[in-house]
Amino acid sequence: MNVLMTKRKVGLFLLGIVQLIVLSMIAAMQLNLSYYTISVLAIVQCVVNIILLKIVCNLPVLCIPNMFSVFSLFFHCGQIIKEGFNVQGTVPLPFQYYADEGVIQKACLFYLMSQATYFIGLASTPDANASFISDKWNQRNEVDTKVYGKALMIVGVIPRLYIDISSLLGALSQGYRGVYSLYFPQMIQSIASFFDAGIILYLFGLKEKKKMRATLFVVLLYKCLMMTTGARQEKVAYLIVLLYLYFFVCNTVTVGKIAMVVAGCVAGFIFISAIGTVRTGSSSGIKDVLELMQSGQMSNIFGSALGEFGSAFDTLEVAVKYTPAYITYGYGTSYLAGLISIIPLVVKQIRFLDKATIFVHQLPGGVYFALGGSYLGELYYNFSWLGLIGSAIIGKFMGKLNLGIVLSKQHNALYGAWCAIISTAMIMFVRGYFTDMMQKLVWTYFIISLVYAYLKRRYDEHCI
Repeated sequence: MNVLMTKRKVGLFLLGIVQLIVLSMIAAMQLNLSYYTISVLAIVQCVVNIILLKIVCNLPVLCIPNMFSVFSLFFHCGQIIKEGFNVQGTVPLPFQYYADEGVIQKACLFYLMSQATYFIGLASTPDANASFISDKWNQRNEVDTKVYGKALMIVGVIPRLYIDISSLLGALSQGYRGVYSLYFPQMIQSIASFFDAGIILYLFGLKEKKKMRATLFVVLLYKCLMMTTGARQEKVAYLIVLLYLYFFVCNTVTVGKIAMVVAGCVAGFIFISAIGTVRTGSSSGIKDVLELMQSGQMSNIFGSALGEFGSAFDTLEVAVKYTPAYITYGYGTSYLAGLISIIPLVVKQIRFLDKATIFVHQLPGGVYFALGGSYLGELYYNFSWLGLIGSAIIGKFMGKLNLGIVLSKQHNALYGAWCAIISTAMIMFVRGYFTDMMQKLVWTYFIISLVYAYLKRRYDEHCI
């Protein structure tokens, strides 16, 4: 059976290579693909890869690695798909504004090839096995996961409330502009993230279904309220992972639950789109969002969502256009900066690392104004076409995160929760930068280790 599975995985690897060869031939022949053709290629590639991974690797259709793949498609090809299929809707940051046709074609090919290497990396993930979890995590799992969750929530609750209340007040006074203009030091944001991480750990530790449902309901309401300030990205990524964990990991999957999730996704999509419309005005809040939803005046919702969320492609375009013509390749400096950022304020003192954290800031303000992040743009900035290897590494990493979550039920709830916390950051990484998550994750890991060390020391003292 293992030999058969290995042969099948080799077959998947070869299919990924075939994708790369075909796309390389298109690049070599300098074919000018229409946006419709690119859209079809991107959608078919995503769907076929998910199906193949299900058939060969038994990877569930709905899982964290596939979410990453779908979000990559939505955020990087949303505007291309809108243009290719002539979907009506508004586009705040049109991709045509940032580069000429030649650069756009190169950026599209880089996206398509990155998804081929991501597929290769994901397909090479080993099969689920309890030995995959290290002894350190097995030792830490001796402590109830809820204890870690409570500790993190206690540490993070005040900074979390400070940020959220400030955002609500800013939204009430000046709308989304009042929220967008707020500045919170990275250290405050990192400590505030403990609260969100703590909720995931607490949820994994709960055994009572009623408490689990109540926790999810309260968090869902709170995050939706905070989304009405106009700042949606982080809350949406967090809720997607949390809902996935509740319905598909912590509970048995049923047809009814799937129907509930689908209905919730539709309602959530309309809610998020309404927030996007409201935040362009001078005010923002739950009242304005609900009034717009009830008014029936929302139109071209899907097209507008593609236009707005598909703007991560702009950052990839900028990377392709200006590297190395205007800015030099990063050669991994943005990732090095991310690793060093776990120590507060150090990166700011090292100029070449500071400017690499958000590489677009090296460009004129008129170019990068209002641009978000893109993990693909960051890969290209650092390594050019060799950045495709980085996409394969990400695929392998996402596969391992999925394994940790899958094994959490029978073997190690703490490790599964930790993988879920990282997964939330990785979903954000699709439209972000490496430095956005490193301090938060490393500090969270430190708190978990500290709690275990403290409890173990107390236990050892009582045993003496």
